[in-house]
Amino acid sequence: MHGCLNELKLLRKKIGVTKEDIEVSVGDFIGKGQYSKETLCYLQEHSIKAIRGNHEDKFLRYYYHEQRFLTQGIANPMQLSAKEQEIYKSLDKEDFVFLQSLPLFLQFNALTVIHGGILPSTNLAKLDKKSAAQVMRVRYLDVHGRFVALDDADPHIHFWWSELYDGRYGYVVYGHQPFLYPRVDRWSFGIDTGAVYGNRLTAIVFADAKTPFCYELFDVPSQTYAKKSKPWIVSDL
Repeated sequence: MHGCLNELKLLRKKIGVTKEDIEVSVGDFIGKGQYSKETLCYLQEHSIKAIRGNHEDKFLRYYYHEQRFLTQGIANPMQLSAKEQEIYKSLDKEDFVFLQSLPLFLQFNALTVIHGGILPSTNLAKLDKKSAAQVMRVRYLDVHGRFVALDDADPHIHFWWSELYDGRYGYVVYGHQPFLYPRVDRWSFGIDTGAVYGNRLTAIVFADAKTPFCYELFDVPSQTYAKKSKPWIVSDL
């Protein structure tokens, strides 16, 4: 979502959201786009649940380092871009309390919502600091099912995480990686379609979380708010 608030409003209107519906953001609702603070407030005002993405996590870590500097004089080792600094300065203490409250995943019967994905070694009931970082950031895995950093990933020799996912946590809806079109695999749905890069904002709608193989995809076109630095990953590779 990355602060694409206008597109979010249009998408909810297109879906026809009601008060009885459960809405969940897959995370990364702040950062890059034009209305990060406003999007955060909008989620709270409309009781939209959200997963912690790596961008929310980045702002939280920066905030903690800044607080440590103020209280202990230990320099902040992190750096933010000019855009990120602008967003950071727009957030107040209550916003960081909200970000801290965000779960790393949510489960609804046979459906799991997570930001990045699930590794063969992932145990959602016991996420330590390392495994928590991985489920927020995973894209590719090596032949042994181990996490591969994005800069080291080679699609010719590495596997997209969902290709190795065995369905043990049911069907998974995730974001993190912008696809040109939604990626649908045996047990997962990747619905980040790069709204902030001028493609589309996408939602997946389930009538019943007990039968998540019955779904409908909705999307709306978006403006370009940020420049994409890497080529699109086509969802049906």
